[in-house]
Amino acid sequence: MFTPLFPKTLSGFSLLFVLTACHNVNNLSSDLSPISPSTVPHNNPETPVKWELKTVNQQGGFFCSNGEMAAGPITQNMINKCLQWGGGSACFNHQWSETLFRQAYGNNICPYGSHLNAITGYCMEANDSLGPFPQDLITACQQEGGGNSCLSNRWDSHFLLSLIRQAGLINLPSRPPQFVLLAFDGSRSLEAWKKSRHFAKDKAAQNIPLRFTYFISAVYFVNTGDRQLYQPPGGHRVGHSAIGWGGTPPEVKQRLEQLNLAYQEGHEIASHAVGHFNGSRWTEADWTREFNYFDKFIFQSHQINNLEGSLAFDKTAIQGFRAPELGQGPGLYQTLQKKGFRYDTSKVAQSNYWPQKQNGIWNFPLASLTTAKTRKNVLSMDYNFYYAHSQAKPNPANAQFYEEDTFQTYLNYFQANYTGNRAPIHIGHHFSAWNNGAYWNAMFRFAEAVCGQPEVKCITYRELADFMDLLTPEQIATYQKGDFPKWSANESVDTALISSDLSGLGVNNPQFSADNFCGTVGVSHANRR
Repeated sequence: MFTPLFPKTLSGFSLLFVLTACHNVNNLSSDLSPISPSTVPHNNPETPVKWELKTVNQQGGFFCSNGEMAAGPITQNMINKCLQWGGGSACFNHQWSETLFRQAYGNNICPYGSHLNAITGYCMEANDSLGPFPQDLITACQQEGGGNSCLSNRWDSHFLLSLIRQAGLINLPSRPPQFVLLAFDGSRSLEAWKKSRHFAKDKAAQNIPLRFTYFISAVYFVNTGDRQLYQPPGGHRVGHSAIGWGGTPPEVKQRLEQLNLAYQEGHEIASHAVGHFNGSRWTEADWTREFNYFDKFIFQSHQINNLEGSLAFDKTAIQGFRAPELGQGPGLYQTLQKKGFRYDTSKVAQSNYWPQKQNGIWNFPLASLTTAKTRKNVLSMDYNFYYAHSQAKPNPANAQFYEEDTFQTYLNYFQANYTGNRAPIHIGHHFSAWNNGAYWNAMFRFAEAVCGQPEVKCITYRELADFMDLLTPEQIATYQKGDFPKWSANESVDTALISSDLSGLGVNNPQFSADNFCGTVGVSHANRR
């Protein structure tokens, strides 16, 4: 594993340090063979090197270049690619040839193995934000005592946010947007994958961005013949799953294709554990075991099922969790933070609840609601409506009524928050067409009704976590009280909320220029390896 060279504590945060300026290395050959140390040239310290800011690809992304070498963020996945291509020890150098850097970086705005934090504008790998960072933030870092560590291309995200706050770069709107979170549990049905993806693509074509969060069950990515690989926690027998398995390898292959497409289209992939067991009484060891199986079955799925190809993302993309049957307990929360999760969606709260951190991670609960027509208590999840309407037994004759009741309940939930304290809207569904698809129809009608409205953002849970990370406890308390100017149809929309994405909500980043971003490359650590 490639690890930071050393941690440095700054104002209570761990600033993870990776050198960005050392000796140059020569370009890897076209077949990316390892480089002999004897062929590595050394810069003449008396000869100034001109660095310029370059874009990586058509999607964007920046790195500093001296014409031959690239000094930019290098992720673990990029290093893994380099090693697979035969780069050898050169893969661990702190500057790469431009050719190698571009190839390993990939075709997205962020380097392979990382994702864009749309609020801060920086790419993230796990809990680290990736540079290059502007000179004003580097100066602020050094004023905090960071020294030469501030010249790295990898900073702890919490530390970066603290500097951004101190620099006065936070660009919060006069009132919060109305976030709408639409999520699915399950992931088996190919038809459901396709239908949900196509719906989002249709909305995007209308300039209405809508991104789902998919909480996937790992058993669906293992063929039924290999079910004995699973030894579930909680005393369940080997190979047992409460929801079945993935079918044949060709079926698993199609599901993996849908998973990759969803991720590449901007949707979030999160965890719904493995065998869909209620883990409310599980210990930390039980949950650790379950999460280890999740990682194995998802990230080794191609090998397990003897399939060609690979996933378009790695473990760092899995940042959120929803417990099967919402079966959460102390053992779960002792495990989630240790496993690097940022948020959990397994609890229940009042419909106007603004998220708080609990057990070190964000609590994004489902809402407690009253149905619009039948006046029954439900959670903001399709199965609860299914049970309230027909005791979780099919009754397609009343499907239209059930759809309308669900749709109106969701609208009431939205309207109360939209005109109230703007607490996020949480809607959870399954890959199941209960009561003749009444609940899917209601959810899609709801999305069509609200996602294009002023100051409404239909986003993923990861994006909500990005926004929440910007806020102080005092700001969250203000939002909870609804202590901000309310919007009405007769008023103009807050300019920070006009954009169809999240770019207007967070950080006023400085103008990109070589002097601002590349001026410190090669300045420090000239004699360190």
